[in-house]
Amino acid sequence: MNRNEVEQLAGDYVLGTLSGPELTEFEANLAHDPEQQRRVAAWERRLTPLAAALPDVEPRASVWDAIAAALDEAGPPATVTVRDGEGEWRILAPGAEIKVLMVDRDAGFQSFLLRLAPGALLPPHDHSVLEECLLLEGDMLIGERAYSRGDYHAALPGSRHAPISTRNGGVVFIRSELRPEMLAC
Repeated sequence: MNRNEVEQLAGDYVLGTLSGPELTEFEANLAHDPEQQRRVAAWERRLTPLAAALPDVEPRASVWDAIAAALDEAGPPATVTVRDGEGEWRILAPGAEIKVLMVDRDAGFQSFLLRLAPGALLPPHDHSVLEECLLLEGDMLIGERAYSRGDYHAALPGSRHAPISTRNGGVVFIRSELRPEMLAC
């Protein structure tokens, strides 16, 4: 992402025009990125005087009715699509990156891709809810058990994953409980 796009995102955030996964990802990065915090503060300094200069205007009741009707008609989004070149790969740990595909805060789940470099190793971890993994390419080991392209693995609630590693690298689709620390990486 180039500097102009990063600046535009900060402005869009202050204006309140970000939504969905884009908003979730921006806020996760904002919490740990002083440079992004500086950009947001600069946009707030620029825009606050403009907002203060505008008179308060109460929209007509028909405007609110039209908005409510449009929202009722639209309902929640029916689909979410993330194309191959879209989204951002972020470092999770040495040799491991994630690309968040969808976050469902209401259900407490997230879907993401995990990209492992050859020789990558992730530590053991516990699961309080179901986690599903589908190896899309490469190889993966969970403990001593080997997985190859197309293999599915489910970690059931209350289970503990052995260390996850790879010999040659791989990409895994994962649907798991919402873990804010993963969104903030």
